[in-house]
Amino acid sequence: MDDTENRELKLLFIQEELSQHGEWLCDEFTAALEKQKLIESGDLEGSVNYSGFTSGDDPGLKVSFLTYGRAFEIAGARAKNKNQWSTDTNRAVWGIKENRVKKKNTRWYARNMYGGLNRLISRIMYGLSEVEIERLKGIIAERKMSLNNGES
Repeated sequence: MDDTENRELKLLFIQEELSQHGEWLCDEFTAALEKQKLIESGDLEGSVNYSGFTSGDDPGLKVSFLTYGRAFEIAGARAKNKNQWSTDTNRAVWGIKENRVKKKNTRWYARNMYGGLNRLISRIMYGLSEVEIERLKGIIAERKMSLNNGES
């Protein structure tokens, strides 16, 4: 196998792994939104999508959704950090308990996005077996065959 075939094979493998990871990630995002009951209109859940792209010779994965979904996760983290150090001394002195409303867990993006990176890395590093190489060679041969038949 020459260098260009080897590069084409690796590129195809990475593109397929990125596509599978994109599907998995979108499923994880929608499951997290449902589990945490962060669905009001269903627009955010329906907007979670992914697409693959190639920049030069480098493949990539783009995950998209409505921006307010990430905004309420960041706002929840800021509110949590802001209230961390506030103390009502009057309540503390008199021993009055504060009626706190438990805040909703809005962390659906970061946990899944960054938690899935190790999964993707390990699949790309260790997933290219001999069987996978033969399968990808077949796909590349079919593509070249269809290109040659289309040009004739």
